[in-house]
Amino acid sequence: MEKLISFLDKNEIEYHENFDISTLSSIRLGCKIKIVIFPKTIKGLVKLLSFLFQLKLNYFVAGNLSNVLFASDPAVPVILTTKMQEEINVHGKLVTVSAGVMLTKLCDFAKKNGLSGIEGLVGIPASVGGAIKNNAGAFGYSVSDRLVKVQAFYNGRVIEIKRNEIKFDYHYSNLKGIVILSATFLFENKKEYDIINMINEFTYIRNSTQPSGFSLGSVYRRVSGKSAGFYIERSGLKGKRVGGLVVASKHSNFFINDKNGSVSDFLRLSSLVENTVLKQYGVALIPEVEKVERDYETFSGSTYSF
Repeated sequence: MEKLISFLDKNEIEYHENFDISTLSSIRLGCKIKIVIFPKTIKGLVKLLSFLFQLKLNYFVAGNLSNVLFASDPAVPVILTTKMQEEINVHGKLVTVSAGVMLTKLCDFAKKNGLSGIEGLVGIPASVGGAIKNNAGAFGYSVSDRLVKVQAFYNGRVIEIKRNEIKFDYHYSNLKGIVILSATFLFENKKEYDIINMINEFTYIRNSTQPSGFSLGSVYRRVSGKSAGFYIERSGLKGKRVGGLVVASKHSNFFINDKNGSVSDFLRLSSLVENTVLKQYGVALIPEVEKVERDYETFSGSTYSF
């Protein structure tokens, strides 16, 4: 770790030791991480990743921490990209954006430039890199729909991966072990007025069906075409509380932290929900939230999350 800190100091890359990750988490839960790094540019991120690769140091890359729960210190460097400069370049209907840019920011940029194709993704609290890794989607839109290619760091070098070389599915991609640096999208031209109307419609639906407050979004994936909330609500768990965490009354697939919750509360509530649904319906809920712990298996390589 001393070599890493010396490298960060020499290259003037921002980092913090014993960092309380809950201050950045969308649910305001987490633990203290040994070292959290905030590269500011794609060039700086590549330099950092190359250094870690040379030292054979494992690491974890994350974006906006809106679907990641740090249950314990993973004991590896954590790299966050949302403090990177917002690098957005447009060439006609092609837009290239750095991975740390928020998806909502990209939606706003597209709207102002009369570019259509991702209106349904507005309001998803993800970085572009994390959205691609998890193939974020809503209202029939998926981030992969308009994707042309990504620039990524893999196995010690920067590579380009075309859309048809990536396998996407429902909230899934096969980009494990890949750190996305930037992405290029192909949009279609449409009047800004029409784009605004679509965005307003999706925003209204999202606000009327999803709860506000500190959460990690949907806790579980869809099961056999049904929302996990369908099973959770019918199991009588709406409003169920464990400590400072509660199953949202507005949407049962959301756990809300009332500011007094803990990681332990979240884990106990999720265990209660999973066991109850399994007992009553024989349905095994599949977590959407990524739980990071000390023995997190994917630390054998790099990962990319929201």
